Formats: sequence, C-alpha cells, structure tokens
Amino acid sequence: MNKKKKLSNILSSCLALLICAAVGFLCGYAIMDYADKLAAGGVFKNLLVLLSGLLLLALAYGIQVIIHEAGHLLFGLISGYEFVSFRIGSFLLIRGSDGKLSMKRYYLAGTAGQCLMSPPDFEEDGYLPVGLYNMGGVLLNAISAMFFFWAYYLSGKTVILPMLFLCLGILGLSQALINALPLELGGVPTDGRNALSLGRDERALRAFWIQLKINQCSSQGMRYKDMPEDWFSLSGDESSSGPLNAALAVFRANRLLDMQLTDQTEKLIDRLLEEGDLPGFYQRLLMVDSFYLQALKGQVSQPDKAMEKFMKAMKNYPSVLRSRSAQALAAGDGSKARELKQRLEALRQTYPFPGELESELELTALAEKTLAAGSRVGAEL
Repeated sequence: MNKKKKLSNILSSCLALLICAAVGFLCGYAIMDYADKLAAGGVFKNLLVLLSGLLLLALAYGIQVIIHEAGHLLFGLISGYEFVSFRIGSFLLIRGSDGKLSMKRYYLAGTAGQCLMSPPDFEEDGYLPVGLYNMGGVLLNAISAMFFFWAYYLSGKTVILPMLFLCLGILGLSQALINALPLELGGVPTDGRNALSLGRDERALRAFWIQLKINQCSSQGMRYKDMPEDWFSLSGDESSSGPLNAALAVFRANRLLDMQLTDQTEKLIDRLLEEGDLPGFYQRLLMVDSFYLQALKGQVSQPDKAMEKFMKAMKNYPSVLRSRSAQALAAGDGSKARELKQRLEALRQTYPFPGELESELELTALAEKTLAAGSRVGAEL
C-alpha cells in the first residue's frame, strides 16, 4: 500500500472517529436528559430508566438503518432499477429465480444492511443513472433527520417521544454525513467513496453495472462459472482503481475458483494481495480463499488477530466454512472437518445464493479428495 493511501486511510479513520465521538456526546446528553426527567429515586429505578434510554437509542439506530436502505430502494426504483434484495442485519428479503420473494439469512461483516437492485442497460451515449441510487440512503437519512428534529421540537412536554425523535435526528444526520464522505469503514467503502469512483472513472460505471448483474444472477441460482466471461475480464490495475473496479478482480478470483482452476486462482490472489491496494473487506475474503488453496497442499496457515476476528464475525459464511474445513483436513482433524462441512450443508435452507453454496460444497469435496489422496501417497512412502 503506497504512502498516499496510508495517509488517506489514517485521515479517514480520524474523521470517522471525530464524527462518532460527536454523535456519542450528543446521544449521551440526550440519554442523561431523558434519565433526569424520569428519575424516580433509588439506584434500581434509575438504572432501569437509563437502560430504557439505551434501548430507545438502539431502536433509533435500527430505524435509521432501515431508512438508509429504503432510500437506496426508493431512489433506485425512481432511476429504473429493479428490486433484487433488501437486507437488515442478517435478515434478507430476496427475489428468487421464480420471481417470488423469500426470507433468507445473510451477513457481511462491517455492514448493518444492504439494498441491491438490478440496473437498467446503458443508454446509447454510455449513460447509466447511478447518482440517486448510490446516494439514496444518504438523502433519505438527511431528510428524515430534519423531520425528526422538527418532531422533537413539536413533541411538547412528554418524555419518551422527544428522546426517540432526538436520537433519530442525531443518528440520521450522522449516518448521512458518514456515508456521504469518501471513507472506508471496517474495510467497506461508503456510498460517498463509491460515488467518487463513479464520478472519476468510466470503467467504474461498467464495474458497478457488472457487480449488480452478478448479484442478480447469483440470487437466481447461477454460478460464477456460468455467467458471461466478459463480465470478469481484467485490465490489470483493478486493485488500485477504486473499490468498484477492485470488486471485479475479486469476482474474477471467485470465478476461477468455481471452475476449480486452483493454480490460476492462487496466482491472481497472490498478485492482488501483494499489490495491497484492495479495500480491507476484499483483502480478507481473498485471504480466506488463500488459506483454502494452501490447505489443498497440506499447509495450514495461522491467521493473524485481525484476520481471525474477521473469520469469527463471518463464521457462517460459506467460503469461511469451506476454508476452515480444508484447514482441519490438512491438520488431520477429520472430526472438525466433518462438523464444519455439516454446518455448510445446513445452509441449504437459509442461504440466498444456491449456486454459490453448490460451488462451496464441491470445493469442500475437492479438498477431501485431494488431501485423502495425499495421505495415501504419504502412507505408501
């Protein structure tokens, strides 16, 4: 990672911390004011009042997450996009290949929610409407914050509603601000960061369109290896060309692994990780695949603390389960490998991308076959 990007990441982190500190101060003030108004004497009663204030704050945060994702949905529909999925926490509402909506479970570390849609085709002049969809969450957070501040002003002498309205206003404004800034938080680019890439680079528009199309096809059960080849073509500098172009390089590695072209996958992953310019989230996903590829050779790599924390947060993610299962096999722990494989198979009922899960199960079987063959050869020697 070059010095300019390191400095940019440090400044982004400092700015995000300052915003969070200001939000924490304002929300803390709101909770203490709420507690003072409801305090009835006695440590236990005051503690209950304080806890109820924290619950209202958590409720306000959840509401603003829903508002943010609803903003992407609303402005996406206005821009001609079609609904694919809407996620809050790990609960995902998704449209399948039959056109019906179903509830699934899916979680990505570093994200509280996500609304993904299918984009319209490019117009003849190369135009693609991205602004409103990409920044729709920011817009609706900001609009709702103004509404809730107004509601707080009009809420009179009651206690609970003013507290909720004030927290909704503070959190709405902070979410709008943080997501509008071109930052990378928890390894995940903000809407502002993506918007900056879209405004600077014409290739980012293509990458954005392809990324959404890949997600749509995945939701319909299609595997990476069955999608159009040209969606995964690379120019060679994706990792340093912004988060949207970087995503294409990661999807290229996913496609190669789905095709079980392990040598090509390893070379691409090694190159991308060596360049070090990928957003943190993508780097960690590639590291998960790297652990798997090393396990195929009988090598067990120990993740560092940051990577271990990521894998624990993503403990039910198919590629993490597949990688850990292969590592267990390479370490000679067949019992743990079987337990992890069973957890992977259990995702059939809840995981929203059946084609991806089928691929992960085949890769798990490949690890079993490869490492079993290696064990027989070692025994013969």
